[in-house]
Amino acid sequence: MHDDIGAADPGSLRRRDPQGIQTDAWKQTLEDAEAIAQERRDEGWEVVTIVAAHTDTVSRDMGGDDRFGLVHVIPNNYVETFTDVFDSDEFTEYLVYGTEIDGFMFVVTELIDPETERSILIPSRYDLARADGMITSAEDEDALYTHVKTIDGTILGSFEHDEYELFVARNA
Repeated sequence: MHDDIGAADPGSLRRRDPQGIQTDAWKQTLEDAEAIAQERRDEGWEVVTIVAAHTDTVSRDMGGDDRFGLVHVIPNNYVETFTDVFDSDEFTEYLVYGTEIDGFMFVVTELIDPETERSILIPSRYDLARADGMITSAEDEDALYTHVKTIDGTILGSFEHDEYELFVARNA
């Protein structure tokens, strides 16, 4: 009786990833992050990579505050690493490397402290089908935010991106 439930919902087939398309895209995203990190290190930069355990797309109308954007939940073993490096006053630039594959955005967000040559890389993925509210909020504000939080919901840092299109563009 339950065998045909997933067959009626094309979205569930996509999430199951029967051909391994998303798995391959995630592996490529992690490889891209490592290549970016190595390139920066070769130039003498300090680089930290923080892999998001989960990324949510949040709009203004979700929750009790006006926070919106990409919310990266990081595992507890990355918390100290992130908080030791990130300072919102020092990390003033960013780059975004992303592509849409199979209805998901696979993104490496690079937060940059140009003065001390430090970089934080955050590989992530999120479902575009759940991003409409976030995109609307970004269009209304003409900006997008990256928020890094712990599993218990503690916000560790936020970063404003004055251009949001690369986070949502198809085949960026």
